Amino acid sequence: MRSENELFAAVQESICTVLDMDADEVKASSKIVEDLGAESIDFLDISCELEKAIKYELDFKEIFSSKSENGDSSPNDVSVEEIVKFLQSKNI
Repeated sequence: MRSENELFAAVQESICTVLDMDADEVKASSKIVEDLGAESIDFLDISCELEKAIKYELDFKEIFSSKSENGDSSPNDVSVEEIVKFLQSKNI
């Protein structure tokens, strides 16, 4: 199982690769769409990059569903921290 810091680094790097950003632009609290400007197609690319880095196929639909179930007002926008927490819950 990877540490929270290792997972954050993998998520951050994947987002930076796909969105062509510097690491200092991607914070734990950053929302993928609202703050970083990702489009829906970018979620697939981020998922593919993460799969290469951590050998786990991330399905953003699972994260979106859990946010909807919790009454989140914007279930289709997820933060970097929420991705990390989701991966931790899967014991990645």
